[in-house]
Amino acid sequence: MRLLREIFVKDWKYKLAALLISVSLWSVVNFGSRTAITVSRYVEVRNPKPEFNYKLEPDRVEITVYVVERLLLSKLISHVRAYVDVSKIDKPGVYKLNVISETAVPVLIHPASVEPPVIKVRVLKKPPE
Repeated sequence: MRLLREIFVKDWKYKLAALLISVSLWSVVNFGSRTAITVSRYVEVRNPKPEFNYKLEPDRVEITVYVVERLLLSKLISHVRAYVDVSKIDKPGVYKLNVISETAVPVLIHPASVEPPVIKVRVLKKPPE
């Protein structure tokens, strides 16, 4: 029992450092290489106000994402989204808004760029019903 305790407790700081370095190297080897993939997505309107209609020009964007090659799963890529936030718009008109991209698991799929980065949002008053 004393021998086991001495093996694990003696120089525990060096052993912990060696474990951390080995786990880091393992993760770099297994998850290190990323591939750029471009996906096309419709732009969603976030935080719309019920009294307005929103028309986007263009309504689709190309999103470039970096994906870990070994974990290239179509389910993860299907969760890539693009949206514009219209919460600060309070009157009709034409606005230029930045397109924001997001993914479900940013560690595995990292959005790099959106093309076009800015789109026109035409805000119209809803007709009375």
